[in-house]
Amino acid sequence: MSQIGKQLRLNRMLNPKSKNAIVVAMDHAAVLGPIPGIVNPVETVKMLAAHKPETFFMPNGVVKQVYPSFIENDIPFMVSIDTCVEMGPEPNYFMLSDSVMHAVQLGASGVSMHVLVGAEKTSDMLKGLAKVAEDCDNLGMPLMAIMYPCGFDNIKDVKHVKWAARIGAELGADIVKTYYTGSKETFQEVVEACPIPVMLSGGSLTDEPKEFLTVLKNVVDAGGRGCAVGRNLWQYKDPIAMLEAMKLIMHENASVDEALKVL
Repeated sequence: MSQIGKQLRLNRMLNPKSKNAIVVAMDHAAVLGPIPGIVNPVETVKMLAAHKPETFFMPNGVVKQVYPSFIENDIPFMVSIDTCVEMGPEPNYFMLSDSVMHAVQLGASGVSMHVLVGAEKTSDMLKGLAKVAEDCDNLGMPLMAIMYPCGFDNIKDVKHVKWAARIGAELGADIVKTYYTGSKETFQEVVEACPIPVMLSGGSLTDEPKEFLTVLKNVVDAGGRGCAVGRNLWQYKDPIAMLEAMKLIMHENASVDEALKVL
C-alpha cells in the first residue's frame, strides 16, 4: 500500500496541466557556503513560494526555518538527505545526513540525494542510494536521485549522463535530476535511456537568460519532465520574472522568445 502514498506525493509535485515540475533547489549552502540568493533562505522562499513553483528541496534545517511559507501557499517540499562540503577533504563524496523517516515526520512529499558516478567513493554513494530507495518504498516516499558523472574529461557527454541517469532508475529512484548534454537531440537520448522521469539540473547562473531558457525549452521538447533550478532562478536579477518565464516554457509550451517578454 506504500505505493499509494508515493503516487499521491508525486502527484502533488507535478503541474496538473503539463505534468511537469519546476523544482526550486536550495541545497547549496552546506556545499558552497551562503552564496548570494540564499543568504536569507526565509526571504527567498517567501518571495518564490507566493508565485507557486511546484515544489522546493532543501535540507531539514532550512525546512524548519521556512515551513510557514509552504503552509501559507500550500506548496509541497522535498528534503535533501545528504551533503558534502567543497572546502572539506572529500569534496566529491555526498554522505547521508538525514533519513527518510525524518522527512516523513517533517511532512515532506519527497527526498533527494546525490550520486557522483565515477568519484572515488561511488560505491559508497550507490549503497546509500539503494538503501534510501528501499526506505522510500517502505514509507511511500518519492525519491529524486541527483545523478552526476564525475572524474571524466567531459562530465556532460551524453554517454556518461545517460549511464548515470540509468543507474538511478536501476537502483530504485522515482525521478532523476542530471546534467544538460548540450542539445535537444542528446538530451532526448538520456530521456529514452531512463525509464523514469528526467529533470534538468540548472547549474551555475548563465550570463544571458536566453541561454538558460533555450536549454529549458530543449529539455521539455526532448521529453524531460521538469527542472530543478537554484542559481539561475534566485540569483537572477528578478527571480519572480524568471519563474514566470520558466512556467511559460514548462507548462504552456511557449517559445523562448515568448518567455523572454516577461523578463
